Amino acid sequence: MTWVDLGNPYLLAEPRSYQPLRWPTGKRIELVDQVPSEARGFAQIALERRTRYGFGPVSLDSLGSLFLLTNRVQSLGTQQLGFALSKRPAPSAGAIHPIHIVVHVGRNGGWYRYDPVDHVLIELSSSIQPQTVRAAMNQIVEGGDAALVLFVAEPGKTFAKYGDACSLVWRDAGVLLGYFSLAAEALDLSFCPLGVTGEPWGGRLINEAGLIGVGAAFVG
Repeated sequence: MTWVDLGNPYLLAEPRSYQPLRWPTGKRIELVDQVPSEARGFAQIALERRTRYGFGPVSLDSLGSLFLLTNRVQSLGTQQLGFALSKRPAPSAGAIHPIHIVVHVGRNGGWYRYDPVDHVLIELSSSIQPQTVRAAMNQIVEGGDAALVLFVAEPGKTFAKYGDACSLVWRDAGVLLGYFSLAAEALDLSFCPLGVTGEPWGGRLINEAGLIGVGAAFVG
């Protein structure tokens, strides 16, 4: 066994100012901003949650509810790091939330990035073809018509506040993945984490350095 020592995170004596990456912009799709009334309570969800593989198409309304329960910005904080801190359903080290959500819905079409402030999907032009990534993911689990969700980190945001911050980014990704699994169960969706980082594709989605894939999942 080889254990990779990621160091012990610590607060920097003086925070660094960080300029977030600029994502390409495209067509915007408004998402539903509510949770269905039939969604189950937490105790039932916790006891019944399972990884489910019955993947049919997922509606935009279901994705809207899923993102609302996991990553929707509820309030914005200070901008002392060069970008706004935020409160969201899933916790994040320093309220930084460095994980971006990129989704491909169904077998066709392109990528969309979730904007957690405006609660919309924004079309993402990329040299990385979704079908290429889906083909690789289908070798792990056959996703059929499920939506493919990529978790893509921007570590520079976390490194603006912490030293030895790699483990914080990975823990943020794990927590977010866990929230997705519980929210999917509440919404009666099939959800399967794929156990991969999504590299090398996640880091190449846009023509700027600074991204890294930290997870992937099918939801349907």
